[in-house]
Amino acid sequence: MQNMTAKNQKDKARLYKPSVIRRLDILSGNECAHPDCSKRLIAEDGKSIISKICHIAAASPEGPRYEKSMTEDERRGFDNLILLCDEHHIMIDNKENESLYPASLLKKWKSKHEKKIFELLSNKNLLSKHPLALNKVINSIGRKMDEVLDLSETANAPNPDDKISFNHIVRYKPIIEEFAPYQVKLNKIYEEIEKEGSTKKELVLYNIKRRYINIKKDYPDMDDVRKNADIIFDKIIETIWDNIENAPNKLDEYDQETIDFSLMIVIVDAFMRCNILEEPLIK
Repeated sequence: MQNMTAKNQKDKARLYKPSVIRRLDILSGNECAHPDCSKRLIAEDGKSIISKICHIAAASPEGPRYEKSMTEDERRGFDNLILLCDEHHIMIDNKENESLYPASLLKKWKSKHEKKIFELLSNKNLLSKHPLALNKVINSIGRKMDEVLDLSETANAPNPDDKISFNHIVRYKPIIEEFAPYQVKLNKIYEEIEKEGSTKKELVLYNIKRRYINIKKDYPDMDDVRKNADIIFDKIIETIWDNIENAPNKLDEYDQETIDFSLMIVIVDAFMRCNILEEPLIK
C-alpha cells in the first residue's frame, strides 16, 4: 500500500498543467538552465523536444530534495520545476548528488536563467515588431465578468522596492525590475483607449485583482503571503494565460514569446498599482 501511495504521489506530481509547460518552454530560451551549459532543448530537426523537466523538490520521498510539507500542486507547480538538458537532469536527480545540488542552488539557477531570457526577449524589440500585441492582450484580459468585488484602486502606489521587500518577493524581483520601465508605454495605450470612452483599463485591473483575491484565500495571513509571494505570482499568470487561451479573440497571429512578454508588462503594471500582493504598511 505504501509503495502504491508513493507511486500515485509521484504520478500526480508529474501531471503538469499546460500553462506551466508553456511557461517553462518560453522561459527556457531553448537552453539548459544550468549556468555553465548551453545545450539546446530542441533537437536539430527544430521540433523534437529533448528537454527534461526536473523537480527542484522531488516528486516522491525517494527522490532528492524531497519536502514532506509540500502539496502535490506545489510539487508540479512552476516554482518547483526547472528545464534541463538530459545530462544535467540525470546529475541533479541522482540521490547521491543531493548535497551538491540543494534546492536553494537550483532556485538561483532558475531565477538567473529566467532573468536572462526576459532580457533577451526585451532586446528582441518584440513590441516594435508586433505593435498591436499589447493591445490584443489587454483586450483578452479586459473582458467583462459577472462577479462583482470591491476593487478600489490604490490612490498612491508605493515604491516598487518597498513593495517587493514587504512581500518578500525573490524570484520575480529581477523580472519586476526589468519590466517596470514598460509601464510608461502601457499607460500611453491605456490613455488612448480611455479617449475612446472605453473602460478596458479598469476591467484589466479588475480581472487581475479578482484573481489575486481568489488565490489569496489559500494564504490567509501576511506570513503565508510572504512565504509564497513568487508562487502567488505564478498562479496569477497561469490563470490569466488560461483566460487568454479561452478568450473569443484568440491571439494565434502572435508567437508565444510575444504574448508572454506583453502579458508580463500588464502583470507588472498591476503589481505596481497594488492589484497583486499587499501594500506596505504606512509608517
